[in-house]
Amino acid sequence: MPPTFVVAIPRSLQTGKQSLTMQHALTTMPLPVITPPSRPDSDSLLSPDIMAHPSISVGMRSRPPLDITPKSRPRAISVPLSPSSSSSSSSSAIKNTTQCSSMTKLGKRCSRQVKLPSTHSHIDPIPVVYCHQHRDAMFHAQTGFYVRQKGMPDTFVEFSDYIPQYLQRDTQLALRVEMEKAASTSDVPGYIYTYEIRDTKRPGVIQLKVGRAVNLTKRLDQWGKQCGSKVPIVRGWWPGTVEDESDDDGTNGSLLTGNIKAGEPGPLCHRVERLVHIELADLVVHTPYLDPKFPKVDNSDTSPSTSGSPKKATMKPCLDCGAIHREIFAFPRPEKGRYKGREWELLVKPVIEKWGKFVSEYYA
Repeated sequence: MPPTFVVAIPRSLQTGKQSLTMQHALTTMPLPVITPPSRPDSDSLLSPDIMAHPSISVGMRSRPPLDITPKSRPRAISVPLSPSSSSSSSSSAIKNTTQCSSMTKLGKRCSRQVKLPSTHSHIDPIPVVYCHQHRDAMFHAQTGFYVRQKGMPDTFVEFSDYIPQYLQRDTQLALRVEMEKAASTSDVPGYIYTYEIRDTKRPGVIQLKVGRAVNLTKRLDQWGKQCGSKVPIVRGWWPGTVEDESDDDGTNGSLLTGNIKAGEPGPLCHRVERLVHIELADLVVHTPYLDPKFPKVDNSDTSPSTSGSPKKATMKPCLDCGAIHREIFAFPRPEKGRYKGREWELLVKPVIEKWGKFVSEYYA
């Protein structure tokens, strides 16, 4: 209810002599009640009209106290976005495009949409992608970088010492960015392991799962329970090596699950895995090793429009767990040449050892 204002009669009018007209008005007319127009409630503020008339006293009708106790309601559930669930990545999944990663001269990110390279569809999260203008400019801008390691002397690293020319230009640029990143404080020591997943229905393909683990033995056991229909065969791991003859130092020995001696872990296993995955994705999609001239092949000038579309066959959800195992790389087997039957030894293992050595030398 709005407050009511009662007009108080001055004492000088209640006593003393009044004219006949005033006496008649006081005895026959009721006291006026002034109801102001509705406005937001306020217990401490007065309207300008009331403040201008000191002879008007304010009376407030009683009203129930205001309940300011907050009403309880369920807490909103916060779900972290993954690259596949974010708006930009969802658009990329549908349209097969993504925004250019380069910065313009005005200090803003380039707004061009770029066709997603075939190799990047196999990697999560998606590596950097550049439009045609920034792609060429970035590639020719510099040949190396200075390692950012606190407390260490300046060391210049040449990209060509680690990135072969038979990789696509988009892959080379993605590797450059990952190489130059400062070491993450959340990265931990671990292992890079490789399984072979045998599939008798696909004799022309060798499937190699390359992943990371903090506890190698535990991770091998988890995989067997997670995807029971896939029988993994351990081929090797980094930084340990497996030789033909075993010894007692814990670094060599059996490849049988349950009989593996992992040895000491390597530094920054997340960083190593990221670099390895980017290069292996290029080898799987574009298969430069099938060229008779490999590794003396230069694909750095290959146009993205001629690089083909992502291979959907390797991106199907797992029938056991429903997940897409992006860390499984299906290599078409060479039919002849030195790489036939030696895909793990001559293609995959050298990539893992190379990036493991790079991280250990400059960021450990």
